Amino acid sequence: MSAKNLRLAQGVDKNIAKLPKHIQTKIFSSFDKIMQNPVSGIKLHGELKNYYKFRVGDYRIVYSFNVKESLIQIVKIEHRQGVYK
Repeated sequence: MSAKNLRLAQGVDKNIAKLPKHIQTKIFSSFDKIMQNPVSGIKLHGELKNYYKFRVGDYRIVYSFNVKESLIQIVKIEHRQGVYK
């Protein structure tokens, strides 16, 4: 199963721009991997139970996947220490 659309939540693009260039490159290539297999990320629990996380070094991509719309919504990209706060 793959996704046809990827959307960034408000402010995510600004967070990406603040990251080091080598991390930005890894994150953009991770988008392709997530698009190919949206459920490859780890399902989160608790308040974030409707989201997945995808690890990119010390950073985490938090996203949701809407099967009906074939849409991935990237909601947060941050360092692992602060991503779940």
